Amino acid sequence: MSADSGFPSKIYRELTEIPSFKAAQFQGPNIIRATASAQDHVRKTNRKTAKTFVLSGDAVNVTGSPDESEVVASLVSPTGKHLAILRETGGSSDKKRFVEVWAGDRLHAVEDVSEKHGAFYTDEFLSSVSFSPSEDKLVYVAEGKEPDNSSDPLSKFRFVPELGEAYGGKKRPTIFLYDWSRGVDSAVAPLALAEADAPMVLLAHPVFASDEKIIALGYEYSKDGRLLGVIYCPNRVAGVWQLSLPNDRWVSAEEPTLRCSSTRLTRPGVACRSPRVFTHEGRTKLVFASNPAGGPHHTCSRLEVLDLETSKLRTIVEIIQDSGRDAFPGLYTPSLPVYPFLELPTRGPFLVVSSVFRSRTTVLLVSLTSGSTWDLTPATKEQWSWTVLGTDGKTGVICVRSALNRPPELVLGTVDADTEVTWKVLYTPTLSEDLRQKLDDLVVSVHAVPERFPTETIVVRSKTRKSQPCITMPHGGPHSASSTAFFAASTAFAVEGYTVAFPNYTGSIGYGEKYIQELPGKCGRLDIDDCMASVRYLIEQGISEEGKQYLLSGSHGGFIIGHLIGQFPDDFKAAVIRNPVINLGETSTTDIPDWYFVEIGVGFRPDSVMTPDIYSDAFAMSPVAYADDVRTPLQVHIGLKDQRVSIDQGKKYYHLLKAKGREVEMFCFPEDGHAIDSLEGARAAYHAAINHFARFRTD
Repeated sequence: MSADSGFPSKIYRELTEIPSFKAAQFQGPNIIRATASAQDHVRKTNRKTAKTFVLSGDAVNVTGSPDESEVVASLVSPTGKHLAILRETGGSSDKKRFVEVWAGDRLHAVEDVSEKHGAFYTDEFLSSVSFSPSEDKLVYVAEGKEPDNSSDPLSKFRFVPELGEAYGGKKRPTIFLYDWSRGVDSAVAPLALAEADAPMVLLAHPVFASDEKIIALGYEYSKDGRLLGVIYCPNRVAGVWQLSLPNDRWVSAEEPTLRCSSTRLTRPGVACRSPRVFTHEGRTKLVFASNPAGGPHHTCSRLEVLDLETSKLRTIVEIIQDSGRDAFPGLYTPSLPVYPFLELPTRGPFLVVSSVFRSRTTVLLVSLTSGSTWDLTPATKEQWSWTVLGTDGKTGVICVRSALNRPPELVLGTVDADTEVTWKVLYTPTLSEDLRQKLDDLVVSVHAVPERFPTETIVVRSKTRKSQPCITMPHGGPHSASSTAFFAASTAFAVEGYTVAFPNYTGSIGYGEKYIQELPGKCGRLDIDDCMASVRYLIEQGISEEGKQYLLSGSHGGFIIGHLIGQFPDDFKAAVIRNPVINLGETSTTDIPDWYFVEIGVGFRPDSVMTPDIYSDAFAMSPVAYADDVRTPLQVHIGLKDQRVSIDQGKKYYHLLKAKGREVEMFCFPEDGHAIDSLEGARAAYHAAINHFARFRTD
């Protein structure tokens, strides 16, 4: 089907082809290198680009590489003198991998690692790239080679647990050291703990603390030999470890792994993440985020500082239970920026981080001495959401800001000694005049739902068109949040004639720990009542209309929609659910079995079993209990590689409704997992949903 045939729609195509910045770093005092990604619907791929911004007074000169498709990841060294590139070339059958270090336009060092390991890891939960202080070494994460078990004919059949959702086929994330200063033929080596009695941990997220020491996370396996899924789950037990590189040996054919002596730096039973190292007044310190292990999958975080010389640990940002309606609600961030530190004149070291702050993401400035916190991007009528990408280590911070009616912009902030910030826009995407006018017609607003604090709803709608149908999109999780940030598919629905509402119900992050903990044990009631109260409030306010209500979401959002169409069968014209949770009692094939027990309100242990009594309660809390009452025309989307929610949940629901004579159809996406976010899958899912809603529009 050609690109002009209406699939994808012109609006969806242009919105998804807008570049989204993924990383940015300073290469010098006035030079910034940023990388971006955008969909290319002609080549049917995600196109990567890099741009260099040279600042001269008020002027910004931009140069760029039109295609960086071979670059998997890149990192500018702390001095800006070197650029590390992890590169993959060729197709699936002849793929080659290289680690490159550039000095300006000169290739300073390069290693062909095609035979040393599998795919590079680039996600924010396991991977990182880090230069040593002397900038003659590099660490990164890649899939380790299978051990040579030629003497064991059953080795290839022995069970090795995979890493769960989004890590299909990956089992052995391994830290690799590239030491080009050695002048040896093979300068890349995998790292492992040297101790014979070392605990069963999976090492990831490495960062140099000195030329001889590396800080890493150690994810811990549970007693049943499982590593619970880590993506979107910052509650997994993970300690911070210090690895000491051996100076007296290098790898050999007899010993292909570089074994490091190690020390665990953090207390047991805590979920740590994003270790970052900084030096202040000659002392090297470590900053990391931590969460209570277990329980809800995303909770309020602590920010902790560890003095690597004295081993003194301080918590500088505590968990906030209940901040009320306006105050700082606590820290909610999946990861810290690669370079998150500032050094303000006369004020000492600071950290900048983006965090969910009710219905937006904002930029927080945190003093690493006092723990005082400032919101650098308070809410304005534009309803911007912000993401921190990096700093210059002094007073400059690079961010992306966007809103549901404003595509991503790259901005540079300068923070003064009074913690005031001034912003300079470096890049704004070029839009067609038609799309620009359509986006200008949209307005974004946030509405507190009366008597249901902390519930509030983000709305994007037309300023001029009245009587539009309304699509309610409850987020998944349930312990996550919708924000005002630009999301191409959601904005496309608004541009194509829908009001779109995103309720943040009780259990959402960004409001205080108290409200996260209120939902477990009340799923299927509290979250449903909050979302229905949002629907009715928007009708009362004239923002939407009765008889023109639609629903779309996935995962726990699909769980909510299943309840809404079952408990309120006459309120909605049509609904779409993606990889939904339909029965809390069915935990087969999931990489997060603990989630089901926690949200039911039952404690989870590695040996927990879904007993008949627990199953009975779980069934009663689930959408399947209301299947007899469903009358809303439903569309089900299933990612066939989903490891988070069993694909049988959505399929069984489809067949159940079909057997009852309901109007239901299902689409399956062979190359997609839980998120249905491949280029082909995402655009087909959007096309199917908007066609489904169009069939039942009456305006």
